[in-house]
Amino acid sequence: MALSKSMHARNRYKDKPPDFAYLASKYPEFKQHVQINLNGRVSLNFKDPEAVRALTCTLLKEDFGLSIDIPLERLIPTVPLRLNYIHWVEDLIGHQDSDKTALRRGIDIGSKFSKSSETST
Repeated sequence: MALSKSMHARNRYKDKPPDFAYLASKYPEFKQHVQINLNGRVSLNFKDPEAVRALTCTLLKEDFGLSIDIPLERLIPTVPLRLNYIHWVEDLIGHQDSDKTALRRGIDIGSKFSKSSETST
């Protein structure tokens, strides 16, 4: 997983990307999607939606204590990039420097679509 220098400063994955070997040893459902190359490095095929889904579910469980099920026909966000987005939104609304109990509202207008939203002609 290539994480760029543009990762948000508060992003937990900025300086410590997910350890695929550790995650594979702890989560059997994730382990079935990793490959070990000749150098012994553990990798993941990010073009495989099932592998990306397994990684997303594994990171949400490991790092946030969330157990979710994402249907394959839905968009599957990568956790480090989605966390970046959340931190940027927090910056925009001034969440870090304000009263945490104040109600804030926003709207996220998606610009992508899932297979289930495609129409056939």
